[in-house]
Amino acid sequence: NMGSINLNRANVKGVVLNKSNVKNAANVAIGQGNTANMGSINLNRANVKGVILNKSNVSNAANIAIGTGNTSSMGSVDID
Repeated sequence: NMGSINLNRANVKGVVLNKSNVKNAANVAIGQGNTANMGSINLNRANVKGVILNKSNVSNAANIAIGTGNTSSMGSVDID
């Protein structure tokens, strides 16, 4: 995970803020079950009462996931 926030089963009251500044970078996941996150917010079974803000500045970057079932996210918010 490069410039990312990952929350698993968290209780948050307030602000989840990610201000990532990723430039000229590569974030690669190769193989089964791998994940590549760049400038992202990932919430898994999290309870958030407030604001989720992702201000991601990604330029000249490659974010690649290769293989079966892999996930690649760049400058995104993923709520599961």
